[in-house]
Amino acid sequence: MNETCFYCQSECVDQVHYVSFYVSDEEREGALCPQCYEEWLHGIKG
Repeated sequence: MNETCFYCQSECVDQVHYVSFYVSDEEREGALCPQCYEEWLHGIKG
């Protein structure tokens, strides 16, 4: 079974990237598809 991207809700078929983030002072882990992961990396790099 494939993961679903946390951000765009599409199915991660070939690759999945897991990232940690905080929601209401709690650390959570979410799966991102390659496109959303690239955007996430660009956002944290500034």
